[in-house]
Amino acid sequence: MLAGCSSAPPPIAEDLTSNWQPETVPAQVYLIPNGKEALAHRIAAVRNAKSYVLLEYFTWDHDLSGAYLYRELRMAADRGVKVKLVLDDLLEFNDMWLRTLAAHQNIEIRIFNPFEARQLGWFSRMFDFQIHKNKRNHRLHEKLLLVDGDLMITGGRNIGDSYFEYSKKANFFDLDLLVKGAVLAAFEKNFNQLFQSGSAVDVQTLVGKPRAEERDYFLAGFTELANKYPLQLAAIAGSVLAIAEPEYTSVEATALFDSLNKLEDKQPYHRERLSKTIQQKHKQIDQLVISTPYLLPKAVGESDIQRFKQAGAKVTAITAGKTGSDSAFVGAYYSPYRKQLLQQDVKLYEFAPDKEKGHVKHYYHVKALVVNKQCSYVGSSNFDPRSDHLNLEFGLYLCGEGFAEQLEDYLFQDRDTHLWQLGLTEKGKTIWQQGKQQRIKASGSKISNAIYRSLGLVYDL
Repeated sequence: MLAGCSSAPPPIAEDLTSNWQPETVPAQVYLIPNGKEALAHRIAAVRNAKSYVLLEYFTWDHDLSGAYLYRELRMAADRGVKVKLVLDDLLEFNDMWLRTLAAHQNIEIRIFNPFEARQLGWFSRMFDFQIHKNKRNHRLHEKLLLVDGDLMITGGRNIGDSYFEYSKKANFFDLDLLVKGAVLAAFEKNFNQLFQSGSAVDVQTLVGKPRAEERDYFLAGFTELANKYPLQLAAIAGSVLAIAEPEYTSVEATALFDSLNKLEDKQPYHRERLSKTIQQKHKQIDQLVISTPYLLPKAVGESDIQRFKQAGAKVTAITAGKTGSDSAFVGAYYSPYRKQLLQQDVKLYEFAPDKEKGHVKHYYHVKALVVNKQCSYVGSSNFDPRSDHLNLEFGLYLCGEGFAEQLEDYLFQDRDTHLWQLGLTEKGKTIWQQGKQQRIKASGSKISNAIYRSLGLVYDL
């Protein structure tokens, strides 16, 4: 999909945030502790919906978890609940599910930046991408489920078995929040602007309405998956019954969004608004914890990490090692920065679970910040050029020491089994340490990394 040389993004406009001011309101947040509970809370939220459900996601897998949530949305629609979904088109290949669901009078589905060629899978999309690359390169990376203006689930998880710890091949370590309070109004406004924009196209305009014999296509697909995976079906049903009443934490919340203008000018609205919010909330940055699966700190000029270090902050970064990343390309571009970060005295950790401890792969997917142990960011944005200049992203800046402590504990909960701390030997070689284990060679191949970097895709990843 990303074949061909990439071009550097435009210079950042000096007045990008001059007319924007952060709006902070009280909110209640609950950090969902694991993937299975993250799906259970989504199902429970949809079941409790009375008026409407708004959703937007980058990817929605057509496995049992994805089908289960689609079925819940359809049953909510049967009760009269209005369902609106915006779904990015990059990884969406099952148009029949969507067109049969959208045939329901209470369900509207729109596809963000859709590909024109839809019949031959990746082959036709690659051709479409090459012809319209400047447009197709923009993707919707936001993740949202919002019910009745009262409850929101947001964070880094997409929809699928691998995001909810049900996959037998690979699962993501990720982060979601339950959110209540006045801040939800900003997310609903952002959703409606996207839904009504020309970038979100009605799925029935793209693929038509189902014929009479096709109307049960989705339900047949769900039944097939349910019969194939009865244990998972029972586990999902049981997880919804087992969730306890969430213990919310009070915070001061600031909603941060991109502008739809980004689709034309490629300016980093979300990143600059986050930076402005941090500057206004803190006279000085003493401690900063960065969590991102994609850490490309110098791909777009002087990095935020470098600026914080120069200002005297203690910086800790958690990212994916090569075995803990779902993208070999990103790992290849990140690897040259390891030593630079360590030389800047950044405390660096890599998520790389030992493959011998299980047959299921685990990937790192948490996007978060903790600032001065007082405030934090949770959202969809990675620390890379694609999030800054190409994707539509959003997030929450949350101030409250109680939640900041919870978030930092969550990030380091598997320090002894999943995180490797990096350092430098006296001879300047990089060393990885986990408890009593040490290694001096990174997992992965220098040759393959060099090949990936030679493709010049850093601004497209």
